[in-house]
Amino acid sequence: MKEHILKLMPGDDFLAALDNYCKKFDISAAYIGTCVGSLSKVMLRKGYDKSLLKLDGPYEIVSCVGTLSKTGMHIHGSVSDREFRVYGGHFIGGCTIQSTCEVVIIELENHELTRSKGEMSGYKELVISSVQKSCNEN
Repeated sequence: MKEHILKLMPGDDFLAALDNYCKKFDISAAYIGTCVGSLSKVMLRKGYDKSLLKLDGPYEIVSCVGTLSKTGMHIHGSVSDREFRVYGGHFIGGCTIQSTCEVVIIELENHELTRSKGEMSGYKELVISSVQKSCNEN
């Protein structure tokens, strides 16, 4: 495993920044180890009925989990408002960083994650492959 630490800044698009990072560093398989920060705009989707929730912040990220790779990601999270109400779901594009966001990504060096459209769900679903590194690779 290999660790990556990102600090996202005000105005950054949360998912676009993660996607760009994975592509830049050729990350084939990873997961979010931890994530804290705030969002000025929150975009959530529910998987079971595809409903969307758009929120104008500020909101605190109180949880964030997911898988990432250079070919796609699947991230769920929860945010809380000023009254400590919590909203959660599948993060989609348009989540904008308010002040900062700290993300630790754990790279899984012996796997490759890709996505393929699921026949039943209609969404891109996870495909897991093992990767064997040669003795000369680090």
